[in-house]
Amino acid sequence: MLNFMKIEIEQIIIDHFDRKLSLGEAVTKILRLCNVSGWVAYDCNKPGTRPKAYGKYFVCRKDGKIHWETWNGSGWAYNEKVITHWQEVEPPSH
Repeated sequence: MLNFMKIEIEQIIIDHFDRKLSLGEAVTKILRLCNVSGWVAYDCNKPGTRPKAYGKYFVCRKDGKIHWETWNGSGWAYNEKVITHWQEVEPPSH
């Protein structure tokens, strides 16, 4: 299974460098392949669904695209009305 995932991820990276995929499309495919969990459902009208702190987060939009977005403490920098989920990504431990 891990060898299959490695091959798939390598192909996604190759497709990005061959300009067949944008960086956002490549990241989306890799996240889906790795079955990343921890998404928080977001509703701009419900304060309890908002991130707690200023920073960069992965967001998922209504159209399924996943990308980095900045939470400024009171709203998303862009795409406020189309974001459906967000996720804090923790850096790797050294």
